[in-house]
This record gives sequence, structure tokens and C-alpha cells, in this order.
Amino acid sequence: MKKSSAPPLTASASVLPDWEGLRTFAAFIESGSFSGAARALDLTHATVSRRLQLLEHAMGAPLFTRRGGDTELTRLGETVLAAARAMREQTAQLARTLAGEDLRLEGKLRIAATDAFGSLFLAPRLPSLLQRWPNLDMEFTMGHQTVSLARRDADLAIRFARPQDGELIARPLGKLAYYLCGTAEVVAAWRENRKSAPFVGYDDGVPDIPETLWHSAHAAGNPVRLRSASLAAQCMAARAGVGLALLPHYLLAPELVPAEPQVQLERELWAVFHRDLKAVPRLRAVLDWLEQCCQDL
Repeated sequence: MKKSSAPPLTASASVLPDWEGLRTFAAFIESGSFSGAARALDLTHATVSRRLQLLEHAMGAPLFTRRGGDTELTRLGETVLAAARAMREQTAQLARTLAGEDLRLEGKLRIAATDAFGSLFLAPRLPSLLQRWPNLDMEFTMGHQTVSLARRDADLAIRFARPQDGELIARPLGKLAYYLCGTAEVVAAWRENRKSAPFVGYDDGVPDIPETLWHSAHAAGNPVRLRSASLAAQCMAARAGVGLALLPHYLLAPELVPAEPQVQLERELWAVFHRDLKAVPRLRAVLDWLEQCCQDL
């Protein structure tokens, strides 16, 4: 982030910066664009722009300038950004503290997971959890983006690697075994000519995960009939005969035949949560449920 100078002005006496404006400003600077901030905060582009205008009006001076594709903070902008980040951390700390002191086995618990794991593995197994604890309110946040547990974007995350952050606690859930599979016809075509058989793979949005690296090493020359970051979409396409897909064991269906009997890839699975929540009963109940679910992996 570049810096620029701006004449010091005083904030308006009648208008004070609010928290929504400050957190929008932090999201804008950290994402580098209005659209990035809108996605991060689940707002419209116009709302982000309006909040930033109101914040600058409240502060009485510009907080940043735009030059080409670069955003340059003014000196006041640097001060406001530091304050916004500090307030965000204090707000998150308060939320974690309040959640950690909530000893009821009821209320909302948010799990962050990939779309396939959340919708096709966890969701069908929810009845056993909710029958035992009917006052739980479960929420799934699904996608490939890593959510911030410190900011309470989720209470618990399913991750494929153990985090190094000392504020996070990770509980191992087991390993996911991946198989190359497709319909009987597609597998037969692959066995006849491995270089011409069609594949289903990931798009460019997730270039460095082990699954895409496996594709690069084993199917770089094959035609790709579908590219998607959604493993659920890949699975459905493979079941329809579009091509071969590298799928975890829990997605194997009667329509799918493993191209080879051996496991092609293994990934560790971890349940991760902030240490401030370790004593929350509903978190412990969900962790126990997750461990039971993952015995089926």
C-alpha cells in the first residue's frame, strides 16, 4: 500500500465515524477494491462506496487516493486504518469472550466447510446431532476461502491442514482418501487410452491445492470437459458420464467405478476452533458429533 500526504483537517463536530464505516474502510484497504470489500462484507458496491464517503465526511479529510490500480493511504487514513483494525479485534475478542461464557447447550453454532463436505457429508448426518440436542441452531458457511475464526466468521472450521496459529486449537478428524473414478463407460475408455479419456477438474480459482497438483501430474494432457471449484459439481458431472474425477471416498456413488483400486491422494482433516471457545458446551457437542461422523470416512 502506497502512502500519500494530505492536508490535516479536523473531523466534523456533528458527525462521528461509526463502526460500520470503519470496518468497511478496513475491508476496502485489505481487499484493494470496492468489489472485494463488498464480497467480504456481503454488501453491494454502492453501499461500500456510500459508507466510505460518510466516513471521510465524518473525519473531515480524505483517507485515501486512487491512482490507476493503486490505493494510496493518507496519513489520516493510516491512523484510521489502525484504529479500525484495533476496534475489529476488540469486537471479535468481546464476541469470543461472551460465547465462551455461554454454558447453555443451545443457540447458534457456525461451521465453515467446503461446499461438498458441508452439503453432501455433514448435512445428511445432522439429524443425529439435532435429535440429541434439539435446541442447537446450526449454520454452514461453505466455500474454499479460509474464514477468520479470530473475527468469529465461524465458530468451527473444517480444514485440510493443521493451523500454526497458537490461538487456534485443532482436533484431528481422520484422513480423506481420494479415488479416480467415473462411470463404467468412461473408465473403460480411460483403460483403453489413458491420454484421450475426458476429465473433470478444478478451475483456476484453486490452483495450488493437492487435488489440482495431482491433476497436473497425472492428467495434464487429457481433455477437460468441466472445470469447477465445486467438488459437488464435479461429482455430479462424473456421475452423469462427463469425465473422470478425483473424488473423496464419501462421494463415491453406485454410478461411479474406481479407475484403479488404490488410493490416489490422502488429505488430513481437522476441526479447528479458537481457544476462547473450548469450554462452550455446544462446541464440544458438535465436536463429538463430527468425530462420530468422520468414522465413516
